[in-house]
Amino acid sequence: MRLLDVLRMAWGQIIRRKMVTLLCMIGLSIGSAAMIIALSVGQSVQTFSEQTLNANYKMDEITISPNEGIRTGSGSGGQKSNFERGALTLEKIQIIQRLPHVVAVAPMLKLDTLEMVLPDGRSTYVEVIGTELGALQGFGYSYSQGRGAEDGRIAVTSYGAAFGLVDPKVTQKLIEQLNADPYNNDLLQQYMEMSSKQDQLVQQRVQFRYEDYTNPGKTKLSGSVTVSGELTKPSNMDDFTTQNDKKVYLPLDTVRALQDELGIQQTDNSAAKRLNSALVKVENKRYVSQVEEQIKKLTLNTQSNLFQEEAMSSQLAMYQKAAMGIGGFIMLLASLSIIVAMIMSTHQRRKQIGVMKVLGANLWQIRQMFITEAAMLGLMGGVAGVGIAFAALDGVNSLLASQMADQQNGPMTVIIEQSALPLGIVFAVMVGIVSGIYPAISASRTNALSVIKSM
Repeated sequence: MRLLDVLRMAWGQIIRRKMVTLLCMIGLSIGSAAMIIALSVGQSVQTFSEQTLNANYKMDEITISPNEGIRTGSGSGGQKSNFERGALTLEKIQIIQRLPHVVAVAPMLKLDTLEMVLPDGRSTYVEVIGTELGALQGFGYSYSQGRGAEDGRIAVTSYGAAFGLVDPKVTQKLIEQLNADPYNNDLLQQYMEMSSKQDQLVQQRVQFRYEDYTNPGKTKLSGSVTVSGELTKPSNMDDFTTQNDKKVYLPLDTVRALQDELGIQQTDNSAAKRLNSALVKVENKRYVSQVEEQIKKLTLNTQSNLFQEEAMSSQLAMYQKAAMGIGGFIMLLASLSIIVAMIMSTHQRRKQIGVMKVLGANLWQIRQMFITEAAMLGLMGGVAGVGIAFAALDGVNSLLASQMADQQNGPMTVIIEQSALPLGIVFAVMVGIVSGIYPAISASRTNALSVIKSM
């Protein structure tokens, strides 16, 4: 019997038993659609999560800190050496800049939170960071106003540093009024407006006030610094978070000068050349581990956010397995319906099978006819499943849009992966073939003599 004859006979049976065919296809198509959507949702969630992680955690950046466990060694003759192997110095920064796949390096010398004071007496507390201002753009920072420079006593502020500049006396008076009348909405509104008011800092001359907590009430005021630029508002932060992200970046030499002016001294002279952290921008996140290993050879500590991605991947794998399990369960129910339908077909076609045996058909040819019929049911169910998957896509995306409307980067959108379509169809065909094996074997064992006698 030729393959074309087998296909023609199988198709004839599928057309003749329309209701049985429809019931089998419903289960197979739903199972196939569930598998396609599960694969597509898993891939879309992974892509969306990676974008969110890159925006919020900067997966391609490494934070470097000194290795405090490596202390100063001894020089020749038992004399104490000034070289500290675990220190983070500019010499090590220069070595890191030459490492493969390193895009930018920003050395950091962070001071305590200081009070930034304007000429008119208004002030706010900011985080003061010494760095190479030219390196900021390598980390995705851009300027909304002005620009950074390396010469002179200049500073670059974050977007949030321009908010909440208030007169301390006015603030103290308002707080006292609120303590006396905490339910006064007008006072509360006035306080909120003061805190959220934005000022123009570029080209302003600012000073920094430091309070020595070891000597209560004793403060020092630094010399003036000119604000030369303001950084753009980060796109991954909401307004409240941005306004409270108050940072001022200064050249390293200016920060060291502030340390002297404000009495924030290091314990020894060699500490003047040390840094307390650094940021490293890597070409691609897949090189982060490699660069980290090379930096650790300089006896420095490193930290990256790769563990966030690993935790996310394991969680996504669990969700995807659950979705695949649901699709597999539906396919199992569909396979049972095919088995039942094919067994019923075997009993209904006993005469046909008996005649085929009398005419010389062997066991394999009879089994081939039933398996082909089951495979065609699987193919039709798989193709229908593709249509159901695309039809259900709008509903899935609408649900995600309503549940993730408050996401900073917008809601996740599920896209049917092209690679998932053939996998869904192939899976449906395989389920059909496996489901048709037992009925095919049962049909091939039909006794032709007893069938003919009963005719």
